[in-house]
Amino acid sequence: MNAEILIGGLIVTVVAVAVALAAGLAVQRFVPVEDRQENNDVAGIAFAIIGVLYAILMTFVIVSVWEAGDGAQDSSRAEARAVVDLNHYADTLPAAEGAAMRELTGEYIHIVEQQEWPAMAGGQPVGRAGSAVISKLWKCVDAPLPDGADAAANRQSEARADLRALTLNRDARLAAADAGLPKVMWLALIVGDVLTLANALMFGVKGSGEYLTIIALLAAMSALMLFAVYELEFPFQRGESVTVDVFTDVVDDGTAR
Repeated sequence: MNAEILIGGLIVTVVAVAVALAAGLAVQRFVPVEDRQENNDVAGIAFAIIGVLYAILMTFVIVSVWEAGDGAQDSSRAEARAVVDLNHYADTLPAAEGAAMRELTGEYIHIVEQQEWPAMAGGQPVGRAGSAVISKLWKCVDAPLPDGADAAANRQSEARADLRALTLNRDARLAAADAGLPKVMWLALIVGDVLTLANALMFGVKGSGEYLTIIALLAAMSALMLFAVYELEFPFQRGESVTVDVFTDVVDDGTAR
């Protein structure tokens, strides 16, 4: 966790608590505690229903964005492993064909690291350069083999499987880069947060300190959860993003062997 996330989370929490405390002070001023205490039973039932529904929704969303981030890391690593395996296949080819294939895998690695990852981090389209290299790799892998070369045919079959894995995991990575929450989900989260806090404001609690403390704690917790969802929404953007090191480390490790 970097300092940017800590500072951002602190600012969001402080602002949310300040707004909630202002609302609590306004309620205390204009709605006597005795009047609110008369409705504590009704407010408690409403809070139980709203609070449970909101907790279920928030849990579902946080788990979804967390798993999306894990999936983005897994697909990026699998993509890198497929590139490494194709490099190993190139080592089994004749000198000219092997050199051509290693040049293509190197070009693909450069495109992913220097072009696609910065584009994903900025929420921009990645372009078609990577897809063009994959098309060229298919031509290399599908090149005719000499008759009777059974071992070479087996290696070629494995290379085709590696290239399919590369394509599938690349598609998964690019899909994850744009897979944010639907706007209606954000609407549900924000409105649910406001309704939960508004319901808590209806309770009648003796003592301003206790009442405002409850409101502040609820506002802080809700704000932190919304901030966590925001940071995790896009796996390759914002504070808790999947960095290019996930891809590069696998490539470097496989190349060094």
